[in-house]
Amino acid sequence: MYEKNKAVREETVMRYTITGATGQLGTEVMQVAIKKLPIEELRISIRDIKKAVKYKEMGVEVKKADYRNKAELVQAWQDTDVLVYIPSIVHPSYERLPEIENVVLAAEEAKVKHLIFVSFYADQENNPFQMSPFYGYASRRLACSSLSYTIMKNAMYVDPLISYLPELIEGGNVVYPVPHEKISFISRADSAKAILAVAADASLQDQTYTLTQKRSYTMTELADTLSDVSGEKIGFSPMSLEAFALTYDEPKGFGALLASMYEAANRGLLAIVTEDFRKITGREAESLSSYLKRHYPTD
Repeated sequence: MYEKNKAVREETVMRYTITGATGQLGTEVMQVAIKKLPIEELRISIRDIKKAVKYKEMGVEVKKADYRNKAELVQAWQDTDVLVYIPSIVHPSYERLPEIENVVLAAEEAKVKHLIFVSFYADQENNPFQMSPFYGYASRRLACSSLSYTIMKNAMYVDPLISYLPELIEGGNVVYPVPHEKISFISRADSAKAILAVAADASLQDQTYTLTQKRSYTMTELADTLSDVSGEKIGFSPMSLEAFALTYDEPKGFGALLASMYEAANRGLLAIVTEDFRKITGREAESLSSYLKRHYPTD
């Protein structure tokens, strides 16, 4: 995918601006970008530039820009060919609405040629996930803008399962409150690869993608996979949504947010599986089992 644009880049210097570059997904995106794109074509916009010292030392252009400050965004995004917008993790959802407004207006004013909105697949109109209103509003706000844009929806990230496994082993059970339905996953690393592939290839742009692995899992199947990876027997004993919200309510209100996501799963809204990752990259996303085995320390 990247080689297709090599000749073009030799004649025309592109400018890729990436937001959220020091966050968990943003770090993965930057790792791929640094390997696949010329350093002089990369720019990050970040609220706290002190966190971007390592990128600046590598030759990446660093611009200060807070989502709450439209003027900063406009200045930071000048001459941008492709803007990768990774939203903040602020919740509740209505607190992000000024953010998407500023992002759209600033991108229009800065004349950004193409915007990639990194979204989440729990955005359906009937989805009870508490962040669903933001994702729904953002896609509609982009639709009524003057921007060329691509929406890339991630499935559930598999990465947190690595740090969660010791707790699951100690407790003996997966406790997610999803008794019967399935959930699909993607790793942040695979998401980053797909995002950069779309950023670098105009023929893949102006579409909406949902990034998932090849299959989805019931929580019993997830428990079996985690047992195989860890070498420890892990069963499945789902909590109620209410108990789950109380148990994982740190910081305050986060438990209810998580419970609302699993309520969406109970309605079958997080079981989505697509071929989009393969269409973008030419290969299947790494499987749940393969990813966990590569990253879970067994010694």
